[in-house]
Amino acid sequence: MISLGFITIHPEQEVEYATNLAKYAAAYNIEFYRFTPFQLQPVSQKITGYKYNSEINEWQYDTFSLPMFIYDRCFYRGDSLSKKAIPIVNWLKQNPTITFLGYGLPNKWDVYTELIKDDDLSPYLPSTTKITAEEQITQLLRLHDALILKPIAGAQGKGIVKLVQRFRIIEASFHSKKGLQTKQFTQLADFHAWLFNIMQNATYLAQPFIPLLSLQYSPLDVRVLLQKDASGDWNEIGRGVRKGKEDSFITNISHGASISPFEELMKRLPPHKATFITDEISSLCERIPLVLEAQLPSLFELGLDICISRDYSIWLLDLNSKPGRKTIIETTPESTEKMYENVMAYCSYLATLPSSQHKE
Repeated sequence: MISLGFITIHPEQEVEYATNLAKYAAAYNIEFYRFTPFQLQPVSQKITGYKYNSEINEWQYDTFSLPMFIYDRCFYRGDSLSKKAIPIVNWLKQNPTITFLGYGLPNKWDVYTELIKDDDLSPYLPSTTKITAEEQITQLLRLHDALILKPIAGAQGKGIVKLVQRFRIIEASFHSKKGLQTKQFTQLADFHAWLFNIMQNATYLAQPFIPLLSLQYSPLDVRVLLQKDASGDWNEIGRGVRKGKEDSFITNISHGASISPFEELMKRLPPHKATFITDEISSLCERIPLVLEAQLPSLFELGLDICISRDYSIWLLDLNSKPGRKTIIETTPESTEKMYENVMAYCSYLATLPSSQHKE
C-alpha cells in the first residue's frame, strides 16, 4: 500500500487542507499521515504523528514508519523552529527510500538566473540585480524612477520595500504590523545606514518598479495555480485576481488584498487587450514548468504571480512552489476538488515509476 506524509512546521498547521486531501486517499489506496519534522525519532526512524482513518473520517494519533512519499508544506521563517526543521527536512529529501511530491524551488535569484536564459521567458522578467552593497541601490535609483527591493527568500510580501527618488529626497515605503509606513531621507549617509540595517538579516534583490494596472487606486495582479495530474502532466487549476489596498504597492492576501475572478477583470478591458493578456498568461503557464524542470529537481505545483502594467504588458513577478489556495478556491470553486484529488493522483502516478525517476 502506498503511504503519503503531509509535513508541516507546526502540528496544527493546514489541518483543514490535510483533512480535505485525506478524503481522497482511500480511493487511491493510500495511507495518509501528517506530522512535523520534530516528530521523527532519529534512532528508530519512526514518526509519532497522525494517521487518517478513512472508515470514521478522523485523524488518529499513531506511530508509523517513514512514508514512501512526502508532501512538503513547511514554510520557513527566520525563527529558531525553522532553523531546526530545515536540516531534518533536507535529511528526508536525501533519504533514498522517500520521494517528495515536489522538491521545491531555490531562492528567487537562482530561479531568475535559470528563467532569464530562456529566450521565450526573458522578455517577461523584470531586470533583477542581486544587492551586495548599499551603493548599488543608489546607482540603480539614478537609472530608474523607482525600485522594488525584495528579500531573496521572502514570501507573502514580507520585507518588500519601494524606493522613490525625488530630486535629493529618497522615500522608502514598506509594510509593517502598523500598516504602510514611509521614511524620507535627505542625506545619503542616513539612507545607506538604514539600508545597511535592513540588509543585515537578508540578501535583497532590486527590480525597477512596474506601475501596475489598478482599480480605484488599488494595484492588481493575477495568481495562477498549476499542478501535475494523474499522468504527471502540468495543468492549470485556476487563475484569480488579487487587488491590494488603496495606494499600496503589494497585492498579497496577508496584507489585506481582496480577491475577484480573472474573467471580471478581463471584462473591464478592451476586448483585444483581454484576449492578448489571456493568451500571454496561458503561454507562460505552459513554458515556465518546462524550463524549471529541465534544470531543477522535480516539482508538483506552482503558484505564478503575474502583473499587468498600465500599458498592458505582462510581467512575471514571482513563483512559489508551496502556493496558497485561497485565491483559486474563491474564484474557481469548481476546481477545488480537482486541486485536492491531484495530490493523491500524482502520488499514485509516482508510485508506478521506477524509483530512479522520482526526483528527475
